[in-house]
Amino acid sequence: MSDEKETESIVQSIVPILDGGDKKAKYLSYRIANFPVMQACELAGCHFRSVRRWREEDPEFARLEGSGLTEVRKQLGNEFINLEFTRNYHLVLQKDFEILMKSARKQELTDKEQQYLLKLRNHYTPQHLSVIKQIVGEIDSGVEFDFTKLTLRIQRERQEIEILAEKKDELLPMQATNEDSMGR
Repeated sequence: MSDEKETESIVQSIVPILDGGDKKAKYLSYRIANFPVMQACELAGCHFRSVRRWREEDPEFARLEGSGLTEVRKQLGNEFINLEFTRNYHLVLQKDFEILMKSARKQELTDKEQQYLLKLRNHYTPQHLSVIKQIVGEIDSGVEFDFTKLTLRIQRERQEIEILAEKKDELLPMQATNEDSMGR
């Protein structure tokens, strides 16, 4: 399925009233995602003249794209992002599966695949699973998922690990010195 068809199907699953083809749905999806009119036209591959025609021919499109856009964003923006995230994440998981199966079958991995596999292992932790379950709604966290908080938490954890590693490296020479002095 082409990107345009996927975008159209996502938007139409959210806003079933759209009957205008790929570019109309794609344009509206970019508008829902807060792109300005001209950028949405460029990204959707349509001309502003087409948008004017859609507004004239389709009163519901005109309402949706015009004064109803804020309302639609509130209602549908998160759903659209979640649908796209889920679709894209599915593709990531497929790639992960391909590399994992190749490794499990003891097939030769290229250098890039080997690097990918090593990085992949860091993402299959109980913490990551919990976050994914929270994203897809299996766990009711009581609050909406906040990607910024997740990113900051991961960054903070990495810094803590780096600090612990530095402290460990500092302690090792001291331990060796103490062991030398005890052994003499």
